[in-house]
Amino acid sequence: MKILFLVPLFIGTLQAQTFENFLADSLEKSPLLKTNALSLEQVAQKSELTTRYKNPTLSLEVSNFDLSTGGNEAGYAAGISQPIRLWGVSGSREELAQAQTQEVQASVKLSRASFVRGLSSLYSSYKNALKAESLAKEELAIAQKIANISQNRFESGTIARVKYIQASLDTKRIENTLAQARVKKTTAYYRLMGFRGLNEEVEVDTAYDFTLANENTLHSNASIELSRAKVKSARASSELNANKLEWINLYGSYEQEPDQGIARVGVNIPLVIFNTKSQEKQIAKLAADKSELITQNLSEQLKFKLRELKNSIETLKSVEMTSQELLLSQRELLSMYQEGYKIANIDLIELQAIKNQLIQTKANLLNITLQKELNIIEHNYLTGTYNE
Repeated sequence: MKILFLVPLFIGTLQAQTFENFLADSLEKSPLLKTNALSLEQVAQKSELTTRYKNPTLSLEVSNFDLSTGGNEAGYAAGISQPIRLWGVSGSREELAQAQTQEVQASVKLSRASFVRGLSSLYSSYKNALKAESLAKEELAIAQKIANISQNRFESGTIARVKYIQASLDTKRIENTLAQARVKKTTAYYRLMGFRGLNEEVEVDTAYDFTLANENTLHSNASIELSRAKVKSARASSELNANKLEWINLYGSYEQEPDQGIARVGVNIPLVIFNTKSQEKQIAKLAADKSELITQNLSEQLKFKLRELKNSIETLKSVEMTSQELLLSQRELLSMYQEGYKIANIDLIELQAIKNQLIQTKANLLNITLQKELNIIEHNYLTGTYNE
């Protein structure tokens, strides 16, 4: 059954969004997810920074020469130097830039998947809160019916006044339960709205049911993908630091003196004697090894989590089915007891006990359905359903 909840601030003229449209609208407008585009732009600039060349250096010089013949003349010198990156280093920097880009892309994918999981879980909790309110209304209607029967029987002298008061107090108790259910419903609604990060309230219907994705492996898991990307980035950093010599300096100059001109071309090659970058290389390698172990640990953890979720979902489906069967019997029994209470064949305590059992079964069923949906959402998240 479709249940609609209208926030008190609404006049009531708006049409409720389906969950699919609500989710798509949230993904498009969320300020948090809009930062993903900035992250991608940022890593693009960082890649340019990683692979860019150093600027050339221009030097200019004016000299004054004292001649042995007396007097003086001016001279000048001009030179330019350009740092040249070695061929192997260029490839290492390109690989590092690519690895950094893939790491950010994986982070963006994880951010989106986490957002969908969070919004879906809050939506499921909101649905549960609405159904809990409906259940409280249903219990109140039954209690009021029992109270009316008790009043008629009291007025006809077939039961004591204490029984009538007891039935009336049960109605008051359920009215309090209904008020609490409404508070929980409002809280669940505003948590759902607040998660989006938008300054707006929308009406959402609760007809959507989450289904288990066909994928049953962690091949597309966003967390593992990000962890692997970090390993690749650390390995690329290690490869870059393996280059003891990255740059040589090519230079050329021309000097003009009073009696001669001098042209020079040469190269400056750093001597790798004291700083061999062995520490940098080892640090990067250790970071890559750590990331590799973290990825392995995460993968094994999530494998068992996925198995747990699949088994839990199957168990909850079975419990859900048996609870539905129990409800059919309890509804029939309650109807029989209500008819019997009208003609004084059934005691009030027995009738209320049957009513309470029915309501408790329905409440348990709501919790089972909620837990099943939350597990389905988590399963779909782990298997990469929410990545794109």
